[in-house]
Amino acid sequence: MVRKLSFAFAVVFVLVVVTGWMPHFVTDTHMTMDGPERTLFGLFGMSILDDVTHGLSALLLLAASIKSRNASLLALTAFGWYYACDAAFFLIDGFLIHKPIVANILLNLPHVIIATIMLGMVYGLAPREDLRLGTARVATST
Repeated sequence: MVRKLSFAFAVVFVLVVVTGWMPHFVTDTHMTMDGPERTLFGLFGMSILDDVTHGLSALLLLAASIKSRNASLLALTAFGWYYACDAAFFLIDGFLIHKPIVANILLNLPHVIIATIMLGMVYGLAPREDLRLGTARVATST
């Protein structure tokens, strides 16, 4: 299940990058100090940095899903915490700069959901799967 979820997220992130370049989803384009930024669905600002982040996430999650369950758990842990921190930083920033609360929540909701699913798998479902299959890892102290 862990490897399948890792693969599924790789596909999701590829779709995010591709969607960002489909003209019928782009509602606005403007220049920023960091280069061009596209607005998707009138809500999500997407830049080259976002494309690199989502593309790298896709590539590493795909590689992890191909490699092993442990690699998938590591990738889901790393990206789960990355997207959780990203969501927290931008939710707090939106609050501090007085962004409308509904817009702030909707803007950050995808990363909250992604982080929740990834970390839920790592810390909730994967350990239960280990116990069910009798493959639980026992910590040893030295």
